[in-house]
Amino acid sequence: MKLLAAGRCGRCAERVSHTAIVREADCAQCGSPLGFRGGDILETLQSRQQNWRLRGYALVALASFLAGVVPLLQVVVQVAALFILHIIVLRRGLIWLSPARRVLARVSMRLLGTAIAMSAVVINVAIVPLIGVSAVVLGVLGPLLTALYIEGGLAILRKRWRLEAEGQPLRVSEWALPGVVLLMMFGALAATVAVVVGAAYMLANADIPGVSAIAEVLTELIP
Repeated sequence: MKLLAAGRCGRCAERVSHTAIVREADCAQCGSPLGFRGGDILETLQSRQQNWRLRGYALVALASFLAGVVPLLQVVVQVAALFILHIIVLRRGLIWLSPARRVLARVSMRLLGTAIAMSAVVINVAIVPLIGVSAVVLGVLGPLLTALYIEGGLAILRKRWRLEAEGQPLRVSEWALPGVVLLMMFGALAATVAVVVGAAYMLANADIPGVSAIAEVLTELIP
């Protein structure tokens, strides 16, 4: 089981494709089956990650409570918690997906993380006037927002792993939302570049008087 979790055949220990393990294929070297018990890879990996998740939520609760006395400092704690727990808990699960599905799952997780980070900013700004209560409220909301991201990311992985195990092609539900968001981002970037280029072109072709001409006009106005 440890060899399979490391991406190797459980019998000959040769390195095999993670996708082949997910789909319970046979080892190309020795021909032995590569599946986990019951084929539930996510459950096997999650059991190892559970302690990390619980410890992480507890640390985020303590850090959010301590940071709650300083306005907006909890946002830094929240973003750092999402980043660190993503690496510890979620990042490892992405390697079991095929390249296209992995990219789309990563984009979906980042969209979820961005929404949660923006929610943390709004909550911190709204709670600033509640002096003395903000630390308690943020101490509760901090781990809740973190758990929402981690458990949501695991739900994304769970669904993708099931589709991968069944050999299903990419579904519309997997790429529609990330695709639309990426198109909107590229559209906003293109619009920004167009505005900057247009403004630069107008400035370059505008008849703007030089410094000497402006100084001469000001000199004439002074009696």
